[in-house]
Amino acid sequence: MNNLSSDTLISGKVIASTMQTISLLGEIGKKILNSAGIFEIDHEQWYSHKLRIQLFDEIYYRFGSEALFLIGLKNFLYFADLNKSAQKIGEKYQYSITIDNSQASAQEALENFLESFIGMSSETIRAATRGQHDFYGIKVRKISPTNFDIKVSAAIGEKHEAFFRSVLTAGFSLFLLNEWKFNLTLKSTIYQPLFHMTTYEYEVHFQRHKSNKNSAELLSDLQINAGDALLKQVVMDSDRSLMKLNAAHKVVVGSVNYASRLQRGQLPRQIRIDNRFSSFNSIWEPRDTIGGDLYWLSSSQQSGPFVLAVADCTGHGVPGAMLSLLVSNSLERIYANGTQQDPATALLSLDHYVRTGLNQDTAESESDDGCDAAVLRIDLNKSTIEFAGAKLGLFQVTAQGVLTRHIGSRCSLGYQDPIVDKDKPVVQIIHYQAGDTFAIVTDGVTDQIGGANGKTSYGYRRLEAILKAHCLASTEDIIQAITRDFAAWQGANTRRDDVTAVVFRF
Repeated sequence: MNNLSSDTLISGKVIASTMQTISLLGEIGKKILNSAGIFEIDHEQWYSHKLRIQLFDEIYYRFGSEALFLIGLKNFLYFADLNKSAQKIGEKYQYSITIDNSQASAQEALENFLESFIGMSSETIRAATRGQHDFYGIKVRKISPTNFDIKVSAAIGEKHEAFFRSVLTAGFSLFLLNEWKFNLTLKSTIYQPLFHMTTYEYEVHFQRHKSNKNSAELLSDLQINAGDALLKQVVMDSDRSLMKLNAAHKVVVGSVNYASRLQRGQLPRQIRIDNRFSSFNSIWEPRDTIGGDLYWLSSSQQSGPFVLAVADCTGHGVPGAMLSLLVSNSLERIYANGTQQDPATALLSLDHYVRTGLNQDTAESESDDGCDAAVLRIDLNKSTIEFAGAKLGLFQVTAQGVLTRHIGSRCSLGYQDPIVDKDKPVVQIIHYQAGDTFAIVTDGVTDQIGGANGKTSYGYRRLEAILKAHCLASTEDIIQAITRDFAAWQGANTRRDDVTAVVFRF
C-alpha cells in the first residue's frame, strides 16, 4: 500500500480530456490551471487529484450535474485504448447472443460482459491514478441474474457522482442498449478524505428488450440529450440573468458568453471539414451574441457521401438559440446511422421534428415557429451535389466566373401549417468541376438595410458580384470581401438579424 500521507496523482491524459470538453464553457478550466502555474497539459505527466476536483467543483456549482454527465460521456470516448478494449468485449458479447439468444444464455452473456467491462474500466482507473491503488477501481457483484451491485472508488469529490454515472451509462449503452434496457440507481456515497477517495455504490437493473435502433444511434441519442440538457440549462441561466438588476451585469454577460461558447460548440469541428473540401470558410455572427442560424456537417466517421446543412431559425437571441439547438439535434438524428436520406426527404423529416418538438402539431399550440434550411448531399467520387432547399438557395460559380443560383422550394419548415404538395422540397442534381465555388447565405445577409439612403436591402446582386469577381480567390478571401462589403453597406444602421455565410470549394 502507498504512503497515506502522500498526495494522490492522476494522469495528464485525464486532465486533458476534461479540458477538451469544458473548453465549451469558456475560461473556467484555463483559469484554474493557470492559477496552479500550469499553462499546457502534458499527457505523460502526473498531476494532483485536487486539480481535477477543483475543475469539477467549479463546473458543478455553476452548471450542475448535467455538465459533469456530459464530461463523463466525452471522456469515455476520448480514451481510444479503452474503446478498443471495450469493443472487443462487446464483440464477444454479441457473438455469444448470436450463437444462443435464449434468456438464460443472454443473462450469462450479460454477466460475462459486465465482469470483463468492469474489470477493464477498473484497470483504466488504476493506470490513470498514482496513490492508494488497493482502493481505487470498480467492483461488480451479482445480486440476481439481471441485478448487479457496482462500486466505483476514485480520487474525486463526493458531489461529482454524475461523472462516473455517465461513464457507466456510456459503456452499457454502446454495447447493451439495443438488447437490454437498464436502470442505474445511486445507493450510497462514501467520502474518505484520508484516502483521497470517494466511493459510489450503484444498483443496476437490466430488462430484456429489442430496440429498433442500433447501438450507434442509441449512443448518439444519449450524447445529444446530454448536450441538450446542458445547453438548455446554460441558456436558461442566461435568460434568468437578463432579468436581474444592473448590479448583476457581470453575471448577465458571463452567462450569455457561456451560452455563446456552447452554441459555437454545436458548429462543425475541424475534423468534420478536413479532407472534404479543398477550401472552406464561413461567417457566423448572431445578432445578439447567441442566435438562430447554424450550419452543420455529418459525421466524418461515416463512409460514402457526406451532408452539409444550413438553417435559419425563427427569431434571434435566446429563443432563436433554443430553436437552433432543436434543429441541430434533429439533423444528428436524421443522419445518425448514415447519409442515405436524400436532401428533400431530410428537409421533410426536419419539418416533422421541429413541428412535433415544439408541439405545433396540436390544435392548442401557442407557438408558430420554424426555420428555413438547405441540405446538400455531396459525393466527391462522382463530383455531384444533391441539393434541396426550403427558402434557402445555393450559389455556384465556375473558375471562369459563370454564376448559377440554385433556388430552393417556397416552403419553410416546422410551422403549424403543413407544407402543401406544390411547395414541398425537391432534389436538384448539380454537377461540379474542380475549382467551382459554392456559397449559402441566410436572409440576415440579403435583407440587411443600408446603403446611401439607409433604406435599401443588401440583396443578391451585390453578393453575386463579389462571388464572380473573386471566382479564383480563396474562400478566406471571399469571406473577407463579403464581410467588408456588408459592413460598409450596413454602416450605422442597426443589425436586423443573425448573419451566416458558408463558402466552400472542392
